[in-house]
Amino acid sequence: MRKLKVVMVSFAHVHAPGYAEQLARDQRVELAGVYDEDEARGRGYAQRYNVPFYPDLASMLEGVKPDVAVVCSPTKMHVEHAKLAAERGAHLFIEKPLARTVRECDEIIAAVSKAGVKATVGFNARFDPANAAAKAVVERGELGRVLTARVRIAHSGALDRWFDGPRWFADAELAGGGGFLDLGVHGADLLRWLLGEARGVVARVANLAGAYPIDDFGAAVIEFGSGAVGVLEAGWVQRAGENPLEVYGDRGTLVRGPGGLRVYTEVQGVWGWFTPAQLPRVGGNALSDLIDAVLADREPLVTLADGRAATEIMQAAYMSSAEGRYVRLPL
Repeated sequence: MRKLKVVMVSFAHVHAPGYAEQLARDQRVELAGVYDEDEARGRGYAQRYNVPFYPDLASMLEGVKPDVAVVCSPTKMHVEHAKLAAERGAHLFIEKPLARTVRECDEIIAAVSKAGVKATVGFNARFDPANAAAKAVVERGELGRVLTARVRIAHSGALDRWFDGPRWFADAELAGGGGFLDLGVHGADLLRWLLGEARGVVARVANLAGAYPIDDFGAAVIEFGSGAVGVLEAGWVQRAGENPLEVYGDRGTLVRGPGGLRVYTEVQGVWGWFTPAQLPRVGGNALSDLIDAVLADREPLVTLADGRAATEIMQAAYMSSAEGRYVRLPL
């Protein structure tokens, strides 16, 4: 079987080295080239993996003719890089967030649709077995009617100055937002995955640590079409905290935390906490799923529509904080 040729489009994102290592271990693919807007960084990674470095993205796409392009450039560049790769027939993995705004998401979606290629977004939390089990519990109705859910995704990036190196993370023009967007977009996707489409958001976004000239924390209350309410908290100002997912229904409760997944419900007339004996066998991440999808000629499990919807929730949250009002969706 022919190996898929994959190229790395930038190592700007902190996740990019991990994806490159993943590709190097995957026997189904060949890492065939590196482009990076930072030439020194790109040449270093190209040398590490013994592949050609290209200072020009179009030249790499023309020369390599890749099957898959892994886009890990600063978020502002996603539109340009994704369109170039799609137009040349490459399937796309795009690091989250898909883009800075809904309008930019639509540009990418239009280019991908026109080119007829497959594309996905790096929402890797969906591939966590505990999260997949939570999704199954909700879909089976074990919690009854879901009333509310809460998710926190946070670390100490601002407190410990993680972004003194990759400074673009703290540049609003390049990143589109700070800590709340960086981590909150994962939470927005998880809540929508569990609760359905959002219809409105109210939020507060702030710079609490003052380490960088951009927000480092945010909290949002998201109203969903079902009537359920989700609470999202995310940012770079939490040291050694837990990152739980909690879902509350009228017939039960679900909690996913460091100890795994627990469900509080009634079984044969007895209420109590139960731990699933076996979690779904999902594993992998959005990148490995894209490789699977290309080889099997199916759609990826995470779509660009999912990426757009999460960006829309986050864009509405920033609007709400800036304007001091409830923002209705769609924008």
